[in-house]
Amino acid sequence: MDALSLIPAQELSLAQLAAVVTRAYADYYYHVAVTGAQLAQICFEQDVDLSQSVVALHAGEPVGAALLSRRETRGWISAVGVLPGLRRKGIARAMLRYLQQRVRELGLRSATLEVLAENRPGLALYAGLGFRRRRELAILILEPQTFVLDPLIPPRAAPASPALLLAHFGAWHAVPPSWQREQATLRHRLPYLSGLGYWENDLLLGYVLFQSQSSYQLIHDLAVASEAARPLEIAGELLRAVHEQHPADGGYVINAVMTDPLLPAYLALHYRLIQRQYELIWEPDAGG
Repeated sequence: MDALSLIPAQELSLAQLAAVVTRAYADYYYHVAVTGAQLAQICFEQDVDLSQSVVALHAGEPVGAALLSRRETRGWISAVGVLPGLRRKGIARAMLRYLQQRVRELGLRSATLEVLAENRPGLALYAGLGFRRRRELAILILEPQTFVLDPLIPPRAAPASPALLLAHFGAWHAVPPSWQREQATLRHRLPYLSGLGYWENDLLLGYVLFQSQSSYQLIHDLAVASEAARPLEIAGELLRAVHEQHPADGGYVINAVMTDPLLPAYLALHYRLIQRQYELIWEPDAGG
């Protein structure tokens, strides 16, 4: 495309970058809008490296962006977007190739990203750049005013320090979580999280970490000890305890792994699947 140039995202202010992301996602499958302050928090929580991320300029004006996060030898690409009037012109492909080169130069072993299952143009774009499908992720919702409070069921979960609960993260996840639900992300979010633990005979067997957002409780992590005899029952008790605290609120879960053995606990509480995403992976050493 004529007059297209690519620059590091750090050359824009956070407010300018947030405006590009918001405009690029104005007609997306679901609403996305961020302010500069919100984008700064996202970058902190998800370890976005703006010096390695990219903005596309057309005739000197920002028309697209893509972010690159880093954790040890892994990368994660997010917020890939182009303004609606300039799509199908190779801008997204150019930005992704730019990030693939950054991944190589940084010595990262892989880069992952997520794409909605119905986003066929995106799937085709990523496949053409060497990304392959790794696994499916789920976005779940419990509508507000849906939870039924049962006063006859005694509470079996109690408040606990999120930092204390998070110490069990590594041992209690048989299926590695998606980037937004990893331990590193949750550590960055600790000041905003609430936690509930499930004990039997003074032994902690499970926990849930969550955050109040408007009329929803955002469930960031749900974990049960590998030695627990009734993992789904414990997971259900924890989710029920969240909604007993906020019975009018709905619930929201972003990018839970579809093969997570605790996923049925959400469905049993009448959460429903509203979006499926594919987690894709690209590995430079695989010849991509």
